[in-house]
This record gives sequence, C-alpha cells and structure tokens, in this order.
Amino acid sequence: MNSGRGLDKRGVIRSAGMVSAFVLLSRVFGFARDMLMARAFGTSLNMSAFVTAFTVPNLFRGLFGEGALSSAFVPVFTETRERAPDRLWQFAARLQTALALLLSALVAFGMLAATAALILLPLDARAEAVLRLLRIMLPYTLFICLSAFLAAMLNALHKFAVAALAPVVLNLVMIAALAGVCPLLDPGSGLRMTAVAWSVIAAGVIQWGMMLPPLLARGFRLRWALDLSDPRVRQVGRLMGTTMIGMGLTQINVVVDRLLAFFLSDGAPSYLFYAERLIYLPLGMFGTALGTVLLPTFSGQAARGRLEQMRETLNHSARQLMFVMLPAAAGLFALARPIVRVAFERGEFTPYSTDMTAFALQCYAPGLLVFSLLKVFIPVFYGVQDMKTPVRAGMVCTALNLALKFALIWPLDHGGIALATVLSSAVNVLILGWLIHERIGPAGWPAIWSSAARLFAASAIMAAAAWGVNEAIPGLPGISGLPVFWARLAALLGAMAAALPVYLGAAALLRCPEPREFLGAFRRRLAPGAAEAG
Repeated sequence: MNSGRGLDKRGVIRSAGMVSAFVLLSRVFGFARDMLMARAFGTSLNMSAFVTAFTVPNLFRGLFGEGALSSAFVPVFTETRERAPDRLWQFAARLQTALALLLSALVAFGMLAATAALILLPLDARAEAVLRLLRIMLPYTLFICLSAFLAAMLNALHKFAVAALAPVVLNLVMIAALAGVCPLLDPGSGLRMTAVAWSVIAAGVIQWGMMLPPLLARGFRLRWALDLSDPRVRQVGRLMGTTMIGMGLTQINVVVDRLLAFFLSDGAPSYLFYAERLIYLPLGMFGTALGTVLLPTFSGQAARGRLEQMRETLNHSARQLMFVMLPAAAGLFALARPIVRVAFERGEFTPYSTDMTAFALQCYAPGLLVFSLLKVFIPVFYGVQDMKTPVRAGMVCTALNLALKFALIWPLDHGGIALATVLSSAVNVLILGWLIHERIGPAGWPAIWSSAARLFAASAIMAAAAWGVNEAIPGLPGISGLPVFWARLAALLGAMAAALPVYLGAAALLRCPEPREFLGAFRRRLAPGAAEAG
C-alpha cells in the first residue's frame, strides 16, 4: 500500500471482489425485476418502447455521469487530493454546481421537445409510445448523473461500498411498482408501463440521496459554488469534452441498435434487452467492478510516476478477468436457451420470445470477454489523463460497428446487431492493447496470451460438460415426472453445478496460475490494507 492512497494488485482484486458482491446483490434484484417485466410485458410494443425510451437517460448517464465525467474527474480529483487537499471540496462543489445547471437545462429542453412532438407531429404508435415514456423518465437523467458524480468521489477515496450498493435501489423501486402497483391497474390501458416509468424517477432521487451521508462525513458540502474560472474545473471540462466524444460514439451505437431493432419488428428491441441483461450479470459482477477499482488505482500510480506498477496491475487484472469471463461466456453460449427459458418464459413471454432472445444471447456471449477487457484497458489511458487515445480508437470502431450492423442485420436479423457490437469491440481491444504497449511499455503480453489460450480450452471443456448434463437430467428417474418448469430448473442447476469443478479441474490440468492467484487474494481479505476497500 502507498500511504493509504492506492491499492496494490492484491488490493485491487479484494476491492473488486467487494464491489462484485454488491453488484451481485444488485444483479439478483435486477434479475427479479427483469423476470417481472417479462411476465407483465413480454416482448410487446410497450416493452420495446420502454427499452427504447430508457436508452436516452442512459445515453446522458454515459456522457455526463458514469462514463465521461467519472473518467475525467477521478484523475483530477486524485491529483488534487495528493497536491492540494485543502482545495479538494471547494473544487468538488464548483464542479457539481456546473454539472447540475447543465443537466437541468438539457432535461428541460428534452421534455419541451418531446411534448411539442407529441402535440404537433403525426406519429405512429411506436413513436408515440416512446415519446410518452421518454417525457416521464427524462428527469431521471439529472439525478442519476449527479449520483454518478458523487459515486466517482467515493470511488476516488477508495470507498466503494455505497456507490456499488446504489443500483440496488433502482431495482427495488421498480420491483415495488411491478409487484405492488401494476396488478392494480388495467393491463390494456398503458398505465402499468407509465407506473414503471415513474418508479424510475423515484429511484433516481433515492440513489442521489444515499450518496450524500458518507461524503458529508468527509467534508463535502451541498452549496452553490459556480466558478468556471477554477483551473481544475476547466481541466475536467477539457478532459471530459474529449471523453464525451468517445462515449457519445458508443451511446450513438446503442441508439442505432434500438432504432434498427425497432425497424425489424416490435419485439426485436426487447429480444436484445433481455439478452443484454443476462450478459450484464457477469459483466457487472466482475468486469465493471474491476474497472471501477482500477481507475483510481491507475490514477494514483500515474500521479506518482509508477509505470511499472501500472503494468503489473494491468497484467494481473487482465488475467484474472479472463479467468472469470471466458467460462461465463462459454456457459452463456452453450446454455443460452435453457437460461432464457427458465429466467423469462412465463406470462406474456412466449416460447417464441425465448428462441429469439436465446439467439441474441448467443451472438452477444463471445463479446463478454472483450467488453470486460475494455473496462480494464481504457482506465489505463484515463489514469494518465490521456482521453484522446480511447476516443480515436473508438471512432474507428464505431464506424466499423455501423458498417457491420448493416452487413449482418440481413442474414442474422437482430442477432446481426449483437454480433456487430462484439466484433467491433474486439477490434477496439486489440487497438488499445497495442497502444498501451506504446504508452506505458510491455505489460507481459506473452503471459496474457498464454493464459487466454489455456483458459479458453478449459472453458470449452466446461461448456461441453454443462451442455451434456443439461440435456441428460430431464430424462432421469424422478425428474421426468416433475412439472415442466421444475424439470427445466433442475437441469439448468445441475449443469451449473457440474460446470465449476469441471472448469477448475481442466484449468489445473492445463497449469493455469489464475485460480490460485484469485483465491489467494480473498484469503488475504483481512490482511492489513483490506480496509482500503471501504
């Protein structure tokens, strides 16, 4: 440890593990929410309209919240904490004031534009449904972006718990609306989805509020402090402006995905949404969690000029990520249909919805590793306050992504949208990996590639075993006589139970060091410095 200002490579994994635990809790409740959404709305027009409308607040969250702002703010906040701690909270208050004013203006403009479109334009049912829900949910943008700003401060202080726990609130509030309010409303009136949209707003307010106490305890204050001449605020603005271009390109891809999917069919946005939710489960549990921990870690190492530590942290983190994500990707691909069937097939979610969603999941699954590696590679550049390089790489890959979507959508339908995202992200990983080598030096790439090959082989063996167990169990005595759902659940649980020992055994036979390193990090959770995860 370095005077409490950073995390060593073991501390990174321990902290990521703590964040993962809270993310797992959020994903469990998120999964319950998605099951209720599937039961109530299936892959209907209302569901696809909600998915499309919610894309807009998420776009701004990526631009002004968790993405660009956090990436630009954390390195400057960390540097200020190191060099001018007496000015830290003044700087934070000034930046928060500027952010709140900008977001309020954008939200007001968006609500007026949506209202004008609904009144003045001849709209079809799809567009009208999207705009009505968008008008309700736009204020969520303000609260979730301010929440992300507060979370970025907590993460920079290596206090990850509250920020990681906050997403649970969104899921709990939406579950309350789906389970407690929606059954009381007319299913054919559209009021049920309206209630869900209003629950999103309530969740945003609560998320913002729960971030405040731990920051107030450390000296932060909610106060008017607009000063755009502050050099640190201007520095964040410059860094953020560059990052927003890259994030904007990514978010544009998401918007294009939704619009193209809507062009294909009423249900296509929903197929992609449910598949994405299953991908986000392992991605959030470890990939996003690790990226959250790595940004302040890389920022601290860069501020002290410790490039060798950055290389060691990157190497260790990438290999541990592959240890978790390769088997997760293989399992999702091999068991796509059983997973979707058990998770969602009830109520308005039909067997046809299962088939379409499973196909999307199989197209997304190979990308799980590359999506995760991006969350490790990009913080390297942000840590050294180099926002331009990821943007330039992102511009190339955005163009490739759009070209691939239009090329693949015709033979693969909505699956082409998913596969294009995976392929372009893989190219982005390769470009950034090469540029990292140029920027901070060799990060032990031969060891990373060697681990990738061995872990891929172990994951393939695991996937084959899991698929075989899932196919065999329904025919076993005592299982075949169960109701259909319970037989399917037993088969899936049996496959998952078999997967872990097979994977670990194959990894051991192939002499993969990652399992030992991974478990070793958690054996030392109570060692000195573990509290840094806070």
